Amino acid sequence: MVLTWTRQDRAVAPGPRTVVLSGAVTGADQGTYQEHLFQVPAGVGRLDFEFTHSHKSEGTQLEVGLFDPSAFRGTSRFSKTRFYLADAHATPSYVPGRIPAGSWRVSIGIPAIGASTTATWQLTIRMTPVGDSQAGLAAALAPGPAWFAGDFHAHTLHSDAFECHDPGQAEATRGCQPWEVVEAARAARLDFLAITDHNTTSHHADLAALQEGLHSLLLLRGQELTTFHGHANVYGTSTPVDFRLGFRGRAMGDVLRDVAAVGGLLSINHPGRETGDRCTGCGWDAPQTPWPQVAAMEVVNGPTIEGPTAGLGFWHGRLNEGHRITAIGGSDDHAARSGLGRVGRPTTVVWARELSEAALLDGLRSGRAYIRTRGAEGPVVDLSASWSGQRAAMGEVLAVGGAAVVALRIDTARAAGQTAELVRNGELVASVLVASSPASVTHSLALQPGDWVNFRLRDATGITAISNPVYIR
Repeated sequence: MVLTWTRQDRAVAPGPRTVVLSGAVTGADQGTYQEHLFQVPAGVGRLDFEFTHSHKSEGTQLEVGLFDPSAFRGTSRFSKTRFYLADAHATPSYVPGRIPAGSWRVSIGIPAIGASTTATWQLTIRMTPVGDSQAGLAAALAPGPAWFAGDFHAHTLHSDAFECHDPGQAEATRGCQPWEVVEAARAARLDFLAITDHNTTSHHADLAALQEGLHSLLLLRGQELTTFHGHANVYGTSTPVDFRLGFRGRAMGDVLRDVAAVGGLLSINHPGRETGDRCTGCGWDAPQTPWPQVAAMEVVNGPTIEGPTAGLGFWHGRLNEGHRITAIGGSDDHAARSGLGRVGRPTTVVWARELSEAALLDGLRSGRAYIRTRGAEGPVVDLSASWSGQRAAMGEVLAVGGAAVVALRIDTARAAGQTAELVRNGELVASVLVASSPASVTHSLALQPGDWVNFRLRDATGITAISNPVYIR
């Protein structure tokens, strides 16, 4: 066996970031096992493995298993060449959980090899520190840049989704399995789905197993922080975030600091909802919320789009205070396999460099996103603003030299016959009929630094789409 290692600029201290184990086996080794040691330093949050060996086409089979310092962590025999372990999820065949420091063992089994064959093998182990932005449940499923449509808010029996039932047993409700929510997302033709069970990440292990069989639907890691002063989804991490606002002085500033430390993104949920015994802490009233650190807000929750409990007015208020917060939607589904299920309604559409967890969250941070209130097949929208040779897209800032007349461009598809409502600082300022599909509408509007402008589409029964703003500074 040969053991090599490399140190990188962001190595886990003290110890290697990447370890490479390699060796050779011969026909004399058939039917035996070998063990090879490698050291994991303190502070590692995830291990990624890549295993290769020679002479596969000649019938050689080598299997790999894994032991941490005190327990067996799994084996994939020869079914996988890549696998990983993390605290709340792992590649199927392996056990998720804490990555303890110490001596780990790789077991190499040799079930089949020719008598005169000498086969070489190599195992590359990449160590990711706790607190680094951790990889999601899958690599990129589709290239970009492109628009990707999905649902940022859904639940399973890992928390309070207990409105599912089996066909023929409509009178008996039960907990919704993660696979049922995933199947509902596939039926809705979504590109991505975040399952955000309340105050837990226990569902992430189930999602990791389901992701193995999904090649066009990306599953995002999420958790819904459910406090007595509001609810918020955290995406992009499996590290549990302490939701207990007020306990020992914990405030929203502490929550957002912890989310940032693990590379996550926080979105305020249904901020306009009523709060009371029926829905504890559902509306947002967390004191001293540091709004400049809040990346996103659930402006549309399920079927609630307009009215006193909708999120639209609350979002407008924060934008008018000068904050830049990306509007998203979430179904908040609790009944995926019943007639009450609404996975994908609303749908959020995000411009991202690829279909991966990190890219989608970066897309949200950029503000280049919009909401289809009735599902994935809703209207296509885009917005840009131009002044004095400069152009800004949705989510971006257009710099003007004081009060100015700005040229706005509204692009739509699948919206013929609907009305485009232009909104400045939360107030409706113009309405334009969309006569065809696709269509581009231009409009000039007097704006000044501090303003923001977006638009929404409306048909005879209500709002069908909401764009994010262009900000004037």
